[in-house]
Amino acid sequence: MAKEDQIEQYRFDNKTAEEQREIARKGGIASGIARREKATMKATLEMLLNSTNNKGQTYKELATLGLLKGAISGNAQNYRTILETLGELRQAEEDRTQRELSKVEELLTKLTEEANK
Repeated sequence: MAKEDQIEQYRFDNKTAEEQREIARKGGIASGIARREKATMKATLEMLLNSTNNKGQTYKELATLGLLKGAISGNAQNYRTILETLGELRQAEEDRTQRELSKVEELLTKLTEEANK
């Protein structure tokens, strides 16, 4: 119980309204900073990926080729990333789920038939 008593004093609902506002304000400021950093990182990455090397290829093209080469050599994570990017992974998972459900239905039908004999 001693540990719970120590933790109790730090609970948000035990703070005064003013303390809660201050905590929320600091959280909002930190959230804004993180959001801006993420946006800056995204913009920088997009700029770099769209820039070209000395052979005229964009780094986005080179990264895609590397991903494809990895998938061809057997890297399952690369293949999964390609499927996700193309939007085919969800369909593949749905197809697999449907096949598994069909197997379960067949099994239940067989069990029901055997039980009724």
